[in-house]
Amino acid sequence: MNASMSRRRVLALALGGALAAGCVQREGSPETAYRAFVRAAADRDAERVWASLSTDTRAWLDERARVAAARAPGILPAGGKQLVLGDAALTARPLAAVVLRRESRDRAVLEVAEEGGAPREVELVREQGWRVRLPAPP
Repeated sequence: MNASMSRRRVLALALGGALAAGCVQREGSPETAYRAFVRAAADRDAERVWASLSTDTRAWLDERARVAAARAPGILPAGGKQLVLGDAALTARPLAAVVLRRESRDRAVLEVAEEGGAPREVELVREQGWRVRLPAPP
């Protein structure tokens, strides 16, 4: 094999590797963060779920827990972290798709669908990495 063929082969392999890497979700991406959040919920790991939530989501969960605990002292936990999982992990279905729809410097919107479910949008915000923002209940 001559030097010209070797260079072409190396170039072709490098190009192929670069194209393949473009198809793979990048580490630290909103998609990767959301998948980690879903995995933590499925594992019923409240610490990891809590760490995956945005600051404002944790704040309204803490407030909701505080109000509920005041109504039933000693029965309900006074912190949002203890409320975060509930029975959601028991009914969750595997993810069928996670697609990035929009991304800016500090915000991303994903379209996610569970197996057998309709797609829905999920917002993530950048706070020392991507964090899931759950909408506060009305």
